Amino acid sequence: MLALSLLAGLAAATVLYFRNKKQHYGKALTIILFALRTLIVGLVVLLLFNPLIRQKFSSVETPTIILAHDNSSSVVLCKDSVFYKNDYQTQFEQFRKDLNADFQVDEYLFGEEVRDFEQLDFSDQLTDLSSLIKTLDRRYYKRNVGAVVLFTDGIYNRGFEPELVAENFPFPIHTVVLGDTVSYPDLAIRNVHYNKLVSLGATFPVRVTVAARDLAGHKAQLTLKESGRIIEKRDIEIPSNRFSKEIDFMLDATKKGVMAIDIEVSGIAEEEQLLNNVRHIYVEVLDQKYKLLCVAASPHPDLGALRSVLNDNYEVDFCFGKETLPEFSNYDLVILHQVPSARTDFAALKSQLDKNVKLPVFFIVGNDTDRDLLSKLQNVFALHSGATNTLMDVKAHQNTAFSTFTFDAKSEQLIAKYPPLALPHLEINALKSHDDLLLQEVMGIKSGLPLLSFANDGRKMAFLFGTNIWRWRLYEYYQNKNHDVFDEMFSKSLKYLLLSANDGSAIYAKETYYSNEPVIITAELRNPNNELVTDPDLTIQIENKLTGETYDYTFSKRDHDYELNAGLLPEGLYTYKVQAQMGERKINVNGTFSVVAIGIEAQQLTADIDRVRTIARLTNGNCYTARELQQLFADLHNDSRITSVEHHESRFEDLIHSKWIFFVLIGLAAVEWLLRKMFGSY
Repeated sequence: MLALSLLAGLAAATVLYFRNKKQHYGKALTIILFALRTLIVGLVVLLLFNPLIRQKFSSVETPTIILAHDNSSSVVLCKDSVFYKNDYQTQFEQFRKDLNADFQVDEYLFGEEVRDFEQLDFSDQLTDLSSLIKTLDRRYYKRNVGAVVLFTDGIYNRGFEPELVAENFPFPIHTVVLGDTVSYPDLAIRNVHYNKLVSLGATFPVRVTVAARDLAGHKAQLTLKESGRIIEKRDIEIPSNRFSKEIDFMLDATKKGVMAIDIEVSGIAEEEQLLNNVRHIYVEVLDQKYKLLCVAASPHPDLGALRSVLNDNYEVDFCFGKETLPEFSNYDLVILHQVPSARTDFAALKSQLDKNVKLPVFFIVGNDTDRDLLSKLQNVFALHSGATNTLMDVKAHQNTAFSTFTFDAKSEQLIAKYPPLALPHLEINALKSHDDLLLQEVMGIKSGLPLLSFANDGRKMAFLFGTNIWRWRLYEYYQNKNHDVFDEMFSKSLKYLLLSANDGSAIYAKETYYSNEPVIITAELRNPNNELVTDPDLTIQIENKLTGETYDYTFSKRDHDYELNAGLLPEGLYTYKVQAQMGERKINVNGTFSVVAIGIEAQQLTADIDRVRTIARLTNGNCYTARELQQLFADLHNDSRITSVEHHESRFEDLIHSKWIFFVLIGLAAVEWLLRKMFGSY
């Protein structure tokens, strides 16, 4: 490239200065002009080749201090609450002001979610410490962060153990212990396990976990009440200062409707706080049962995981391998686990489905599934075996565009952490429209292929591509000590399949809303051709059964369905009536839901100082008390790790974009012109 450019320059200069006999500059001047023209033409030709040159760049990044403050209510539910609501606020504001004067500071609040710092009011009803640490790690990747200053009481009730997330955190975290570090005697209801839906006439369990601290030798009483009427009492003896006990009650569902049950453990004089002594639960009693049939190639723990989601309103039968299939007409839903397969009778299965064309089906595809035969049972997906017969590890990630029913977007992080499912290599080709709740991720690559998908082509269908969902349920319990996301995902999936399309309507409301979350209800309307429509106005009346107060709303129309955001509602039991007029047909749908006080922040009131210290130790930070902010400020100033960082970068750029080459060309051309002007050429 350089040689060609030089040759072009030499040729042009030779033609101009040696072949033109009329110009006489003298030998020295001719050589100078020859050299100038060679360089000018050579550089122009070189630029036509668009060459790249290596350039070095330097920049200085000043350090950033991240300030993150716990805004959860547990901080002020302590004996020192007056200090945190008054004097501490003044001291903290001064600390912020001093810090911002000397450093580049980014400020956040956390609790229910991580957000920019606005107002510190200790109003959040949940705390997710792990989410904060992961958010900062992702947001400040490869940034010059001098330190993170974390103000917290160490209490968390959502997400993962923060110590596990902090182990690989790249920046030092200096922690400030908030709340009450002194342990006081406390009696509390830690957990209540119960079925939210039961059948009329059934006997159902309620399991209450009672915990006590520093109350050895005391006695307490646990009471269950329904609408103010005492159902049962139990005496509790507390033999040690670290006490926890599960107490089981068996209750009878004798009347259709909603049972409002109050659970109280009697307070003891030594207790400082009684907020965690009471819990309220609501159980809906239905005079209806659904019959489900699980047809499986063989017994599998996935079936147990699905069965655990179902309550007493579901009667489940199982059929394995070559066993004779019962009449599908006796069932409301069929679950096909790795069916059809070589172990099952395909002809009998297809005959039953052909006779019951409206019967909803849940397909769970695994290694035993015969892909070709499955393609013959439905026309939503065409499945073909992949290049190998090996199993893939397929992780799930949530599809935010999913619209078939409402599903909490906050579960996205947990679902991404679920263990992978086992799925054979498949070619999945969509033949009809479908809506994906979960999508596949293989080896960190999001393929966009469905993992959990729903379709309605005259028959409602769900498709789960992969087995071993039982591991999801175990993982969630290990992380959160509950199965809330797993149970919501599959209970709503089954509810969607069971809702009859012939009704012309489907209302999707949660069974329970927390008092700090808006009540959001979605709805679908279908015309006689089973097509989604949004032409009619859809109205709803919500009634608080405890106060008799009613609220009237009109749903907002979306592309294919309706949505209502009723905002925050007071704690209590609610019924709703949804109405619409479709031509001469009137739609009426009734339902119930409850709004419960979240109360989680009051379950533990003593700051977890060991956790706060551990987070600081794991990240090479220091731990301070809320009254040591001046010392923290001085230590930040003296921390040699908080310093500017100079970045050096070397990269290739087009030579034509360099400004200096332009000035060189102009300069050479100007010198040549000036010499020729002075010696008579122009």
